[in-house]
Amino acid sequence: MESHTGQIANVSSGQVEYTLAGKGHTVLVSHGTLGGFDQGLAIAALFKQDRFRFLCVSRAGYLRSTPQTGRTPDEQAHTYAELLDHEGIDKVALLGVSGGAPSAIRFAQNYPDRCCCLVLLSAIVAKPPPMPAFFRTMIRFQDVMMRVDPLWRLAYRFGLKQLVSSNGLTPDQTDQVLQDPHLRRVVRGIYQPITNASRRRRGMRLDHEQINALPDSPNYELNGPVFIGHAANDPLAPVAHAQELADALLHANFVELPDGGHIFFVVHSQKLIPQIEQFLKTNAPDGR
Repeated sequence: MESHTGQIANVSSGQVEYTLAGKGHTVLVSHGTLGGFDQGLAIAALFKQDRFRFLCVSRAGYLRSTPQTGRTPDEQAHTYAELLDHEGIDKVALLGVSGGAPSAIRFAQNYPDRCCCLVLLSAIVAKPPPMPAFFRTMIRFQDVMMRVDPLWRLAYRFGLKQLVSSNGLTPDQTDQVLQDPHLRRVVRGIYQPITNASRRRRGMRLDHEQINALPDSPNYELNGPVFIGHAANDPLAPVAHAQELADALLHANFVELPDGGHIFFVVHSQKLIPQIEQFLKTNAPDGR
């Protein structure tokens, strides 16, 4: 995918940063924790760019999106709706990844006439159990650590393999991803946000607060088509929560893969992405 810079849209609660890439069905990407529109673009690169147009948003507090645009998942969903108005887009598909899932779900729930379908990958849909030590440390000291960009640039430059494997990948899977030129570009894009983490710490703080406020089990009401993909060994978002959500919905496609951890959708992209593309093609509107 070609390089993109973020645009700014003024909404009622502040400003939101975003970019558009590709052509075809419009898919709004709600990125994961410590992400931004740039992480959304990296994930979008797994898909065919001549079939889908990706609206990649920096969620509240990330990069140049102000915290007021999404102190709760409902507020973030409202910002998505206003951004669609700004761009003259009537209806979109939503792709919610990890910590971006709650706002994607709320958009599908609160604006059903503007959401043709919802895709959730490694989604945090309920209050998770204690995270692995690496992530607990990040969260505990995030306000200090997220200010020290040189530290994270070193971690990114010399520790990418460790960052990838910390998400639940086996050594063989880590090597497989990093040795494939395309998948390596994707994972580098997913983790590159840590190199300027100071510009994302407000968003990470909001995510931490919102995730802690989630119910113990998913209790959403969604009537439209939903695709839920998850790895059985995800260390950050329990697969049981994803299964419970799928079981509660009338129109849910649930795909569980045995491994790949929190970025299973990269590890198993050859198998998984065509299924998601078919789901989007079936349910998403053409063009704007």
